[in-house]
Order: sequence, then structure tokens, then C-alpha cells
Amino acid sequence: MILVTGATGFVGKNLIPLLAKHHRLRILVRRTSNIELFKEKPNIDIVFGDIEKDTGIDAALQNIDMVVHAAARTMGKNYLQYYQTNVLGTLNVIRAMEKRDVKKILLLSSHAACGPSPDKTPLTETANPKPISLYGRTKHMAESIVIRSTLNYVILRAVSVFGPHDMDVLRYIKYITQGIAPIIGYGEKYLNIIYIEDLVKVILKIINSDEFNNRIYFVNDGLQYTLQDVLDNIAHLLNKRTHQICIPKPIAMLYGLINDVFLPPQKRVIWRDKIKELKQKHWLCSNERIAAEFDFRADFTLNQAMEKTLKWYKNNGFLD
Repeated sequence: MILVTGATGFVGKNLIPLLAKHHRLRILVRRTSNIELFKEKPNIDIVFGDIEKDTGIDAALQNIDMVVHAAARTMGKNYLQYYQTNVLGTLNVIRAMEKRDVKKILLLSSHAACGPSPDKTPLTETANPKPISLYGRTKHMAESIVIRSTLNYVILRAVSVFGPHDMDVLRYIKYITQGIAPIIGYGEKYLNIIYIEDLVKVILKIINSDEFNNRIYFVNDGLQYTLQDVLDNIAHLLNKRTHQICIPKPIAMLYGLINDVFLPPQKRVIWRDKIKELKQKHWLCSNERIAAEFDFRADFTLNQAMEKTLKWYKNNGFLD
């Protein structure tokens, strides 16, 4: 049986329905979480708890063979908020696993844990991590907790992920529907991306292979894009002409501060910590290790993936 944390997040909502087709799952969720997607579904047991408060974890681990730890905080006002979920929450899970003698964990980490590349040369897994955001710093700390544990692990550093249930990219798409393409700073920006179905595919590959080999892997679709490539693709699929607006970095940080201070999380367009990442020029990494060791190849082109994503947004009332 597999325990999954972060079930009600973006990745969890896409992963669990496919994982449950072949494995018995248990999901650990807060009592305040929306679990309609998983209620009364075969192969899914629901237990309540909170990894930050260290409640319910021990009971959730009963008869568990491995853990997929996908719970994370991606938006926060300060270091403490990120720390409580990404660091303390991970530490509580690891301690409970060691107590229960559950030996295998797949940690869903992030490219942010390593930080941006200094130029157009993709980072490899041997690069010295230099995270530049609070989110990245706390995800790197979570990686270190897993690495120092007695567990057998795989750590996946996913790049920018998009697809159904993602609300972050949707915020940007709504600007494009209005004919605006805001970019923080000046000059070309380069990045890797991955569609959620491709990320889920590689997670399933690792779980099914049962190779928890104490390795870190970057995960992307194997291609490099400019930010303009991505924005142009979205605009083309929406049949919109856009006007690019370059926002100076200090003004962007001020706007992020206003969002952090005055708006609740669900209404924030952007936040300061995310701006620290968005103003970087090179978010590039190599997927050669995971391609070689797990025979991973992305199934979807950018156009195919974005078309499916936009269709999901429209079908679910997020876009007109």
C-alpha cells in the first residue's frame, strides 16, 4: 500500500486517479480539505491528519510500503510559512516512517531547490544548489532531510509544471485573454517545462520499477523554450494578439508586496517569493539522467499539452 501526501494539490489530483488503477492507496489530508474527487473511490483510503502539526501521520503509515511525499507550500508571505510545511512537515513524515520502519519514499521536489542556471548551460544533478527563493530554500532543506535519513529515496526535481487543476498558470493565461503578456525584467528568458501527464508518467515508472536508488533527478520534457515561445503558443491557441509589457523588477517586487499584505492567497495574482524566481533569465536543467535510467520520454509537445490544458480550463468554467 502507498501513502500519498499532498493529495488535494495540483500534482496529487492528477496522480492519484491513475495510481489507484494499479495500487492500493491511502491519502493523508486535513479535515478542511476538499476530498470530493477521492470520496468512495476504489483503492483509495482517506485518513485525516496534518504533517505540519504532526497529527495522524503514524496511524496513516500502518501497513504502508512506500510514501509519495507531494505535500508542499508553494505560496507564502514569509519564511515561517514555507518552513512549517516544506521542512517541518517533511521532517515529521520522515521521523514517523523511520519509527514505523517504512523504508521507501519518493519526494516531489522542485527545480527551485537547486536554483537557476547562471547561463544557457543546463544544470545537472551534480550542481551545487543555490536556491534564490524561500520556496526553493525550504525545498532544498526538505531534500537534505530525506538524504540524511535511513530511508531509500528518489527525489524528483520537477521544473515548471502545467496542466489540469493548476491555478498558477491560469493566472497568467487570464492576462493573455485580455491581450496582455506581462514579463518581469528585460531580455530573453529561457526555461524548461513539463506537462502534468508526463510528470505523472515518470512517477508511475519509478513506483512500478521499485528502484528507490537514493538518487536525485531533474524532470522536464527534454526541450528548452524561451518564455516568448510559451506565451506565443498560448496566445495562438486562444486566437489572441498580445502586447508584451516588461515590468521593471523593483516595481514587480512592490506589486508582490501589495499582494502579500492586502490579498488572501486565493486572490493573489503574484507574490514576492515567486517574483524572485520569475525575474531570473535561465531556468534550465538536464533530464539526461532520468531519460537514461528510467527510459523517460515526454509524450506531449508543448502545443498538444497546452491545448489539453486550455480545454480543461474552459470545460471547468475557468475560461470563457
